[in-house]
Amino acid sequence: MKYGHFSENGREYIITRLDLPRPWINYLSNERYCSITSHTGSGYSFYESSGYDRVTREYPVETLLQGRPGRQLYMRDMKTGKYWSLNGNLVSKEPQSWETRHGLGYTKVKSVNYDIEGEVTYYVPLHDSCEIWMVRVKNITDKLRKLSAFPYVEFCLGNYAFDMMERNFANLFNEMSIEDEVIYATKRYWNIPVARRRAKDSLYSLNTNSAWDKYAFFGSSFKPDGFDCLKEKFLGLHNAWHNPLAVEEGKCFNSMGSGEDSIGALQYTFELAPNEEKEFVVILGTVYQKEEARVLISKYNTPEKAKNEFERLQQYWDDYVEHVKVETPDKEFDLSVNIWNKYQTWITAYWSRMDSAYIGGGSILGFRDTAQDILGVLPFDLQRSKDRTALILKHQFQDGSCIHNWDPRTNLGTKTGHSDDPLWLIMSVVNYIKESGDWSFLNELVEFYDYGQETVYDHLLKAIDRALLMRSPDLGGLGISLMGAADWNDGLDQIGREGRGESVMTTEFLCWMLLEMAEIAEYQRDHKLSKRYLADYKKLKEKLNFLCWDGEWYIRATNDKGEVIGSSKNDEGKIYLNAQSWAVLSGVATGERACICMDSVKHHLDTKYGPLLYSPAYKEPDPDIGIISRFAPGTKENGTVFNHTVCWTVIAECILGRGDRAYEYFKKTSFIERGKEPDVYRVEPYVYAEFIYGPDSVDFGQGSFTWTTGTAAWMWRACLDWVLGVRPHFEGLLVDPCIPSHWTEFKVKRYFRNALYEIEVKNPDGVCKGIKEIKMDGEKMKSNLLPAMSDSKRHIVEVTMGEAQPVSGREKNIIQSLKSML
Repeated sequence: MKYGHFSENGREYIITRLDLPRPWINYLSNERYCSITSHTGSGYSFYESSGYDRVTREYPVETLLQGRPGRQLYMRDMKTGKYWSLNGNLVSKEPQSWETRHGLGYTKVKSVNYDIEGEVTYYVPLHDSCEIWMVRVKNITDKLRKLSAFPYVEFCLGNYAFDMMERNFANLFNEMSIEDEVIYATKRYWNIPVARRRAKDSLYSLNTNSAWDKYAFFGSSFKPDGFDCLKEKFLGLHNAWHNPLAVEEGKCFNSMGSGEDSIGALQYTFELAPNEEKEFVVILGTVYQKEEARVLISKYNTPEKAKNEFERLQQYWDDYVEHVKVETPDKEFDLSVNIWNKYQTWITAYWSRMDSAYIGGGSILGFRDTAQDILGVLPFDLQRSKDRTALILKHQFQDGSCIHNWDPRTNLGTKTGHSDDPLWLIMSVVNYIKESGDWSFLNELVEFYDYGQETVYDHLLKAIDRALLMRSPDLGGLGISLMGAADWNDGLDQIGREGRGESVMTTEFLCWMLLEMAEIAEYQRDHKLSKRYLADYKKLKEKLNFLCWDGEWYIRATNDKGEVIGSSKNDEGKIYLNAQSWAVLSGVATGERACICMDSVKHHLDTKYGPLLYSPAYKEPDPDIGIISRFAPGTKENGTVFNHTVCWTVIAECILGRGDRAYEYFKKTSFIERGKEPDVYRVEPYVYAEFIYGPDSVDFGQGSFTWTTGTAAWMWRACLDWVLGVRPHFEGLLVDPCIPSHWTEFKVKRYFRNALYEIEVKNPDGVCKGIKEIKMDGEKMKSNLLPAMSDSKRHIVEVTMGEAQPVSGREKNIIQSLKSML
């Protein structure tokens, strides 16, 4: 590979060149502290909130690529006056050698400059609000060398937007101190909205006149020979990051002051005999009280202590990736599912869309985003998944509507009226119960966002009732779901602004959740309600198939004028991907019609980089559609390969039993596959991008908006649950693979409700779908639904694929219910 490659065990991506086409970053994080780190070690850090609790400063993406300012570790030969960055960047001279290894929870930068070998390992401990730099420096010459190290960070302190837009003014509130050889930085003003309560628990915000309630601290394992707290002093008035005055002159100025641009810089001077190496530790973090910083520094202030914590971090990730493991004929598929896609889902589950190299500076959690991100961690962390599901429920109103997004620090949110929001609430609860079998969760009391509390089951009933209520009238409309502010595609924000536009995708989503709610109602012994939901499903399914079928595919929406979107009658946006895939996911499209609409996807939308979100792209903005038409053609959601939607396309093809096509779509959009053309794809070849530029762009094939995308969770589940076909169900673990016909066998190791299932599948006939025989612990099973075992034991499952396949589980229940109704 031109710029790098995966390590032999797949746990690291090794970058071998500095001149990458985009920043290739890593997330170093625990539940509270996050450090976004580029391939040079540059980047920025925050605590819990990217918007309101920044520790270090973020610059635009182009400066992140250049490693500015981020974390720097300058080195200087005190005899020759030569200086360099141990990170390998900034200083003009190219290093003699350089590489970076992005691993699970850490980044390691190694370089050789002027015959000094240096290595910095950056990581965030499992539970503490700090980051550790483990530094190793070695003299590879036969001469005595006298060196100075200058660790450097640039502080932001609190509100990111305030610092970015009003920096000179914001600096006036900075307050610096150094105590016991540790630099402390805080801000005397913290402009953050605070939630207050009045009247009937309605919320309003008030901007407080208060100080930032934390300290950033910067310390080390060595006794510093000097320090600086002021940027102008360390860099020099006429110098910059590539030639700091303190490094040029070989001494810090011990600058201290408040009300100025604040940094943390330490100096450590030492000698190295020939082939001698020295190790030291740098610690950056945030605390509420200075005493907490002293405790943290004491905890990590020797190389041995720092290494011990690093080993604990590696053990955590070893355990995590082993919890679910697959083995297939495609080693790149395994690398994605076992390690890197799995790792990305963990990051999105903790930080959602809060910050990345492309977006951020806010502190917002999306209702829909959070619901989907949970999918990626359900098999690994049931408690966190339950807590996040309860958090979603707490952002529902009594009338069943929901907050579209909110700030977790203040709990202030925005109610937009997106038509799909209540349905994601249902999906979250359904997914949690399927994984855990915890039906008692339905009886737990959870508060509403506005006032009062009711059981989780009541929350579900209000959500589905709200979705059923928000439909257009049969007279003058199609009688399907109203678009509202938008649906899953936020860019369709003008279709229903007057309250008449309709969404086919939301209606399909509603159909899917009606089937789930019918089954939940049965478990609750609410048989009458279950039948009502099935009746509603039947009516909506008939409407969609009668009124929204365009001949070869389903339309996407209608606008307030009653005009059709996503039809063969349109010049642009003729066919939308989601309307087809979700028709299959929901069971609205079955049999021949399901195949026809998905064949239309293949014919009209597929490209060498995967299927487009829709086509053709909008060349001119359409005020009756929305911002989706205002993006430049071939960018963001205007005619791109939007990877999130590709996941649903993979699932739809699996439902149809077309494993070769499902696998083809997976491969085309796989970050590993796309990374084989690094100068086209440009972004990280080890995580999913939100989208790939479409054919209407000169950058067709380029990825963008990496890491923080719903693609992570959905593609991981598409691969495990639908391609390999091992997915949780209310009644047990379903085995229903849909694989490429050339796969002769595969294995899945998966924990499910306290038991370990080791599943080995043979495909002697080269089929894509179908099970001839299945055995569990040597006993032949009557169906492909494995019982949920709570015995904490290991169970061996042997599967032989073939043309015959039993129908069982949820599918059987729904088919029987529909038959009895119809």
